[in-house]
Amino acid sequence: MLGKQSGLLLLAIVLSVAPVAAQNRTPTVTDQNGCKIYNPMPQEEESVRWSGACRGGFADGKGVLEWFIGGRLEERYDGEMSQGWAEGKGIFVSRQGMRYEGEWKRSQQHGQGVARSPDGSVYEGEWQAGKPHGWGTYTSPNGETVTGEWENGELKSESSSRRI
Repeated sequence: MLGKQSGLLLLAIVLSVAPVAAQNRTPTVTDQNGCKIYNPMPQEEESVRWSGACRGGFADGKGVLEWFIGGRLEERYDGEMSQGWAEGKGIFVSRQGMRYEGEWKRSQQHGQGVARSPDGSVYEGEWQAGKPHGWGTYTSPNGETVTGEWENGELKSESSSRRI
Protein backbone atom coordinates (compact mmCIF):
# COMPACT_ATOMS: atom_id res chain seq x y z
CA MET A 1 0.00 0.00 0.00
CA LEU A 2 1.30 3.44 -1.00
CA GLY A 3 1.74 5.97 1.75
CA LYS A 4 0.45 9.52 1.44
CA GLN A 5 3.92 10.85 0.49
CA SER A 6 4.39 8.17 -2.18
CA GLY A 7 0.97 9.01 -3.65
CA LEU A 8 1.79 12.72 -3.77
CA LEU A 9 5.16 11.98 -5.38
CA LEU A 10 3.46 9.84 -8.05
CA LEU A 11 0.88 12.61 -8.69
CA ALA A 12 3.68 15.20 -9.04
CA ILE A 13 5.51 13.00 -11.56
CA VAL A 14 2.34 12.41 -13.61
CA LEU A 15 1.52 16.14 -13.67
CA SER A 16 5.07 17.10 -14.64
CA VAL A 17 5.10 14.83 -17.72
CA ALA A 18 1.52 15.56 -18.83
CA PRO A 19 2.46 18.65 -20.92
CA VAL A 20 5.24 16.71 -22.66
CA ALA A 21 2.90 13.79 -23.35
CA ALA A 22 0.23 16.17 -24.73
CA GLN A 23 2.80 17.82 -27.00
CA ASN A 24 3.95 14.42 -28.26
CA ARG A 25 0.34 13.47 -29.14
CA THR A 26 -0.12 16.57 -31.31
CA PRO A 27 0.35 15.52 -34.94
CA THR A 28 3.05 17.13 -37.03
CA VAL A 29 3.33 17.92 -40.71
CA THR A 30 6.73 17.92 -42.43
CA ASP A 31 7.85 20.46 -45.03
CA GLN A 32 9.86 19.84 -48.20
CA ASN A 33 13.13 19.97 -46.22
CA GLY A 34 12.10 17.54 -43.47
CA CYS A 35 11.31 20.26 -40.93
CA LYS A 36 8.30 19.47 -38.69
CA ILE A 37 5.50 21.81 -37.61
CA TYR A 38 2.89 20.91 -34.98
CA ASN A 39 -0.54 20.52 -36.56
CA PRO A 40 -3.44 20.33 -34.07
CA MET A 41 -6.06 20.05 -36.87
CA PRO A 42 -4.69 17.85 -39.68
CA GLN A 43 -6.56 17.71 -42.99
CA GLU A 44 -6.33 15.45 -46.03
CA GLU A 45 -3.91 16.51 -48.78
CA GLU A 46 -2.29 19.02 -46.43
CA SER A 47 1.25 20.24 -46.92
CA VAL A 48 3.42 23.08 -45.64
CA ARG A 49 6.33 25.20 -46.74
CA TRP A 50 8.61 26.79 -44.11
CA SER A 51 11.23 29.41 -45.02
CA GLY A 52 13.04 29.66 -41.68
CA ALA A 53 15.52 27.59 -39.71
CA CYS A 54 15.01 24.00 -38.65
CA ARG A 55 16.49 23.11 -35.26
CA GLY A 56 16.22 19.63 -33.81
CA GLY A 57 13.92 18.66 -36.70
CA PHE A 58 11.36 21.43 -35.94
CA ALA A 59 10.64 24.89 -37.40
CA ASP A 60 12.38 27.43 -35.20
CA GLY A 61 13.06 31.16 -35.45
CA LYS A 62 11.61 33.78 -37.78
CA GLY A 63 10.19 32.79 -41.14
CA VAL A 64 7.15 32.30 -43.32
CA LEU A 65 4.94 29.22 -42.91
CA GLU A 66 2.48 28.46 -45.68
CA TRP A 67 -0.28 25.81 -45.41
CA PHE A 68 -1.62 24.16 -48.57
CA ILE A 69 -4.62 21.88 -49.14
CA GLY A 70 -4.44 19.92 -52.37
CA GLY A 71 -1.63 22.22 -53.54
CA ARG A 72 -3.69 25.41 -53.00
CA LEU A 73 -2.43 28.05 -50.56
CA GLU A 74 -4.92 28.31 -47.67
CA GLU A 75 -3.07 30.05 -44.83
CA ARG A 76 0.10 32.04 -44.32
CA TYR A 77 1.93 32.83 -41.09
CA ASP A 78 4.81 35.30 -41.08
CA GLY A 79 6.50 35.35 -37.71
CA GLU A 80 8.32 33.55 -34.96
CA MET A 81 8.33 29.78 -34.39
CA SER A 82 9.70 27.79 -31.47
CA GLN A 83 10.18 24.01 -31.60
CA GLY A 84 7.48 23.62 -34.30
CA TRP A 85 4.89 25.99 -32.75
CA ALA A 86 3.93 29.57 -33.69
CA GLU A 87 5.37 31.33 -30.65
CA GLY A 88 6.04 35.05 -30.19
CA LYS A 89 4.91 37.71 -32.65
CA GLY A 90 3.41 36.92 -36.01
CA ILE A 91 0.85 37.70 -38.70
CA PHE A 92 -1.64 35.07 -39.87
CA VAL A 93 -3.73 35.48 -43.04
CA SER A 94 -6.24 32.97 -44.42
CA ARG A 95 -7.40 32.63 -48.02
CA GLN A 96 -10.90 33.58 -46.80
CA GLY A 97 -9.57 36.97 -45.62
CA MET A 98 -9.17 36.44 -41.88
CA ARG A 99 -6.13 38.28 -40.50
CA TYR A 100 -4.56 38.23 -37.04
CA GLU A 101 -1.53 40.24 -36.06
CA GLY A 102 -0.11 39.84 -32.59
CA GLU A 103 1.30 37.42 -30.07
CA TRP A 104 1.15 33.61 -30.27
CA LYS A 105 1.67 30.73 -27.85
CA ARG A 106 1.60 27.07 -28.96
CA SER A 107 0.13 28.15 -32.32
CA GLN A 108 -2.81 30.00 -30.73
CA GLN A 109 -3.47 33.70 -30.34
CA HIS A 110 -2.20 34.58 -26.87
CA GLY A 111 -1.31 38.02 -25.49
CA GLN A 112 -2.01 41.25 -27.38
CA GLY A 113 -3.40 41.10 -30.89
CA VAL A 114 -5.79 42.37 -33.55
CA ALA A 115 -8.10 40.09 -35.55
CA ARG A 116 -9.83 41.37 -38.69
CA SER A 117 -12.61 39.35 -40.33
CA PRO A 118 -13.61 39.52 -44.00
CA ASP A 119 -16.97 41.06 -42.97
CA GLY A 120 -15.11 44.10 -41.58
CA SER A 121 -15.42 43.24 -37.89
CA VAL A 122 -12.35 43.74 -35.71
CA TYR A 123 -11.32 42.60 -32.24
CA GLU A 124 -8.34 44.34 -30.66
CA GLY A 125 -7.11 43.39 -27.23
CA GLU A 126 -5.97 40.50 -25.08
CA TRP A 127 -6.13 36.86 -26.15
CA GLN A 128 -5.71 33.54 -24.37
CA ALA A 129 -5.72 30.07 -25.95
CA GLY A 130 -7.01 31.40 -29.28
CA LYS A 131 -9.93 33.41 -27.87
CA PRO A 132 -10.53 37.02 -26.75
CA HIS A 133 -9.73 36.98 -23.04
CA GLY A 134 -9.05 40.05 -20.93
CA TRP A 135 -9.55 43.66 -21.93
CA GLY A 136 -10.52 44.33 -25.56
CA THR A 137 -12.64 46.18 -28.09
CA TYR A 138 -14.89 44.61 -30.70
CA THR A 139 -16.01 46.68 -33.68
CA SER A 140 -18.88 45.26 -35.74
CA PRO A 141 -19.11 45.64 -39.54
CA ASN A 142 -21.57 48.55 -39.09
CA GLY A 143 -19.15 50.46 -36.84
CA GLU A 144 -20.66 49.73 -33.43
CA THR A 145 -17.99 49.24 -30.78
CA VAL A 146 -18.05 47.37 -27.51
CA THR A 147 -15.18 47.62 -25.07
CA GLY A 148 -14.92 45.50 -21.98
CA GLU A 149 -13.64 42.42 -20.23
CA TRP A 150 -13.73 39.18 -22.24
CA GLU A 151 -13.54 35.63 -20.93
CA ASN A 152 -13.00 32.62 -23.22
CA GLY A 153 -14.33 34.54 -26.22
CA GLU A 154 -17.39 36.02 -24.52
CA LEU A 155 -17.99 39.56 -23.31
CA LYS A 156 -18.36 39.48 -19.50
CA SER A 157 -18.51 43.18 -18.59
CA GLU A 158 -19.04 46.09 -20.93
CA SER A 159 -17.55 49.51 -20.28
CA SER A 160 -18.96 51.42 -23.25
CA SER A 161 -20.90 51.02 -26.47
CA ARG A 162 -21.31 53.59 -29.18
CA ARG A 163 -22.06 53.78 -32.87
CA ILE A 164 -19.55 55.61 -35.06
